Amino acid sequence: MRRLPPLQALLSFEASARLGSFTRAAQEMALTQSAISHQIQQLEEWTGQALFLRAGRGVTLTAAGKIYAQTVTSAITLLVDGRNRIEPYGNPDSVILFCAPQFASGWFMPRIGTLTDSMPNIEFWLITDQEVTEIDRVDVDLVVSSKAILTPNVECIPIMQERAVAICGPATARRLANTPFPEVLTLAPLLANETSPDWAPWLSELRRSGLRTRRVMTTEDPHLLVAAAEQEAGIAMVSHLFAGNALAAGRVQALPQIPSFELQQLWLMKSTLPARAPVVDAVHAWILEQCLKDA
Repeated sequence: MRRLPPLQALLSFEASARLGSFTRAAQEMALTQSAISHQIQQLEEWTGQALFLRAGRGVTLTAAGKIYAQTVTSAITLLVDGRNRIEPYGNPDSVILFCAPQFASGWFMPRIGTLTDSMPNIEFWLITDQEVTEIDRVDVDLVVSSKAILTPNVECIPIMQERAVAICGPATARRLANTPFPEVLTLAPLLANETSPDWAPWLSELRRSGLRTRRVMTTEDPHLLVAAAEQEAGIAMVSHLFAGNALAAGRVQALPQIPSFELQQLWLMKSTLPARAPVVDAVHAWILEQCLKDA
């Protein structure tokens, strides 16, 4: 059986290390200074190491204490994160949606007001920075992704076909309006996505045929491409979902003479088993209904 450190002593150690004082740690934790000191002594006995140097009214970490403080801080953060992870389950009207960033910013956010009007008690947990490879109904309610989860217990429905569109600022669009393709690509610099260094699937062949183009910026963040286009920095080729809000507001314009092309299909996915809460099925049906209206 593993011998674990006393949890209260770990909390006292973390507070003392962070505040540099047993007195301030005691005040934060509503304990006496002697109680903090006793708990630190317990922890030092458990580790077999001196963790603090007593210096006047304050304390500083020893070399061993600094190393151990990193471990303790990480452990406490993990425990807090674990609590946050299960928080949605306290609300029966919560929905955990993992989705592609372009779907979140370009499709979901412009419609969230409509959804919350129809479901006033709903609470969304929107996660865009992780890829999901399975749905277990514990951590995931719904998924919108270009990567279909092709397992027997997951229902996958295609909801939209993404396409790329060439955009630029209004002044650049006016200047290039009468320039045909592909010459238009030589009259303004290109704003490129790091994940698509060729900018467009047909551009490499045009370059081999003698077309001379210039890239002015490359980034992995499509939002920055749209922002750069708004600032008249050049022509960006981005997902229509990422560009949707800027196009609708007139901050950028599409160049119709530059061919668009299809990107990946987006899929809406959920478990085939009963949903964690009825609201999950309601949101699933709402997304399908809205996508059908958009089609």
